[in-house]
Amino acid sequence: MKTGRLLKFHRPDGEVHAYLFDEAEAARAVLYLMAPGHERAPVHEIRGASPEEVEQQVRAWIDVHYPRPS
Repeated sequence: MKTGRLLKFHRPDGEVHAYLFDEAEAARAVLYLMAPGHERAPVHEIRGASPEEVEQQVRAWIDVHYPRPS
């Protein structure tokens, strides 16, 4: 049984993992920074009406807080 999806974003500070869950009447994502010396606790959580909306918000949040190197 599939309960969610994992998206991985490679960034200079480490990988950001976003676990997306499609729940009964909403969707949510929990984000973690996977980096040496960083606590394995969520760094952010996003909720929305649909999985597509939540994924879009996840990508926007990561671009702001963990931008790609230029």
